[in-house]
Amino acid sequence: MRRAYLIVLSLALLAACAASPGPEQQVQLYFASTRNSGASLVALPYRGDEPSPGVDALLAALLAGPPENEEAASPFPRGLSVLSWELRTDGVLSLDLSEHYSGLSDVSLTLADYCIVLTLGQLDSVEQVEITVAGRPLSYRSHPVLSPAEVLLETELSLS
Repeated sequence: MRRAYLIVLSLALLAACAASPGPEQQVQLYFASTRNSGASLVALPYRGDEPSPGVDALLAALLAGPPENEEAASPFPRGLSVLSWELRTDGVLSLDLSEHYSGLSDVSLTLADYCIVLTLGQLDSVEQVEITVAGRPLSYRSHPVLSPAEVLLETELSLS
């Protein structure tokens, strides 16, 4: 439990520097850091063909993994695919992933979840992300809807 708290704290410190990208800011992709035993995240610039990427482009870039970079690794299991996604009018992006995602747990699941949430949360229309696996929520996740603001809230509390 203490290790999970440290992971969330590390994520919070990293996310403190993240903001929704404006016209002059570049979209970031979040991956697991290979420093600190892979227990934190690193932000890398999106280098895709689209200057203003949407959900499909960001998900494709995340699942493709980081470029050859010794400080970043994909937190996602091999063979993972996006089955579907839907952006609801309340700002919640419902994302359904293949069964491969159910193999993640504990710190690995937290890292993968927040790589998705922090990356997609940069889009103006996405306020929260709900991740399911083959149409079902993961039973061992404490809450089904995740928000970049949760990580930022932890940062504000830890630095006070």
